[in-house]
Order: sequence, then structure tokens, then C-alpha cells
Amino acid sequence: MKKGTPPFVYSSLKERVSGGSEQGLLGLAFHREFMKNGRMFVNYTDKAGDTRIVELTIASPTADHATIAKERELLYVKQPYSNHNGGHLLTTPGGWLLVGLGDGGSAGDPHGNARNGKTPLGKMFRLDPDATSEALRTRIVAQGMRNPWRYAVDRATNDLYIGDVGQNLWEEVDVVPLDGLEGKDFGWNVMEGAHCYKSATCDAAGLTLPVVEYGHDAGCSITGGVVYRGRAIPSIAGTYFYSDYCTAFLRSFRWTKSSGATDHWDWTNALNPKQKLAQVASFGEDEDGEIYVIGLAGTIWKLVPAKDS
Repeated sequence: MKKGTPPFVYSSLKERVSGGSEQGLLGLAFHREFMKNGRMFVNYTDKAGDTRIVELTIASPTADHATIAKERELLYVKQPYSNHNGGHLLTTPGGWLLVGLGDGGSAGDPHGNARNGKTPLGKMFRLDPDATSEALRTRIVAQGMRNPWRYAVDRATNDLYIGDVGQNLWEEVDVVPLDGLEGKDFGWNVMEGAHCYKSATCDAAGLTLPVVEYGHDAGCSITGGVVYRGRAIPSIAGTYFYSDYCTAFLRSFRWTKSSGATDHWDWTNALNPKQKLAQVASFGEDEDGEIYVIGLAGTIWKLVPAKDS
């Protein structure tokens, strides 16, 4: 490091991020006034495999690359295993970050983290980067998550969609109003999906069960998606798209509080006839609400209107 360079300034994150298993640079979000203040946030596992959520201030928000001018750590969480790190970051309409962490890993939540209120593991929590004190910055808002891998807020309804990875049998999508997330218990490890886990019977009273689930005959690890609110394809407005990492199917449904999940559809044959889509790792949406599908190898696909034949 050159003399005079502050020790917190890095040219990249690569030198401090761990890889392998389910680790890495797992989440990135921008402050809602990024173009004014240059503040962005990353969630990564460090070389020891532990979770770090860091605020980076970028030297020039309008540049085509991000040069880190300064940083501060917002949260550190010790990880007992290398898997189930969660890692997504989502800036909510209110300006705070929604953070989802997995139960700490291994299998079956051996330490009972997901429903233990004394640890952030297996929780959804809000992180306020503009809070004036650390005591006000982070608050757990929901529990009972196994490994929430991608969640999104419907920009039209403010409903939160969560894809939560299952154990051996069931993958699930949970939907709750964002302003109703506080106090929710999504059931892991009492439940896997809408089913009792490791027991013929269980008490599901007070638990928030998934609106959609699928078994491991169709996949093995859900990749949560986004709700379409673009202009290019108005016929699918309000449709939530999701995938599976192992089988790369593309499915969708619509959800309303009054009717629940309806209009289920499998788009795989129509959108991926040559099976070029594989290892779907994430989804994205642009300012116009158009949807992007991201493969682990780095390929990005965009949903566009079909061409006239």
C-alpha cells in the first residue's frame, strides 16, 4: 500500500472477499440519494467466512466505475459454517436496507438460530444507514428463515416477495406487505415450506406459511425474483417471476391479499427453448420495471416482447 493511503481505501473488494461454497460478494444496494452522496452498500463474506455489511462512499457517482473514497462497517456477523449466508441487500422505499441472513449453515439449523431472537442468523432485519447511533441502526423484524435467496418489493403494491431455500424436500415463496413484516415468523425449522419438518405433526399456529412452494422433483434451490412493472409487456404486469438454481425453470404467478397466488405459469419452454439459461443466480429490474435474469457465469438475459412472426 502506498505511503499516505488511508488503510480503509481499497482499489477493489477482491482482496478481502472469500469464495467457494455459498460465499462471496453476495449483495449490493445504492443509497436512495446515491447520485448526490455517492453512498452504496455491499454484503460479503470475508476471508474468515464471516458476514460484513459495509457502506462505501464512491469518489464520483457519475463515473463508469466505482472508486472507493471511504468506507465504514455497518454490521459484522460471525458465521458458523460456509453455507446459508443469505446476503441480499434491498433499499426500501423508506430508505433503509432490508437484510436477510440464512440460519448459519450446515443442515437442519443445528444451533436453532432461525428462531432464536438473540442472533441475526435466520432473520430478516432492517438496517438504517442514516441512523445517528449504532443502537438505532439495526433491528430484527422477522425470523424463521432458512436461507433467503433474493427478495423484492413490488413497486406498485409495496408487497415483499421472499424466495427461501428449502432443506431436502420443499422450496418456498413468501409474500407479506412490507409494512406488515414486523413480527413475522416464517417457520423454519418447525416447517419446511408448508410441511412439518422432521415430525409427523407440528404446531403452525402464528407462523407465516408460503404462498407458493414446489418439491425437489422440480428443482433443488429457489432463486427469488421480481414483480414485472415494466411498460414493454403490459399483459404480464403484476406477475412475479422466479427460478431454480439447479433446473433453471422460469415460473410465475400473481398474488393479491384477497385471492392469494393465482395465474401460475411455467415459461421455461417458451423463454428457454434451447436451454441456454442455466444456474440462475439472481434477478434484477431497471428503473422502467423491466426484468433481467442473471446466470452464475455472468450472462444476463432481459425479458422482451416476442417478435411478430
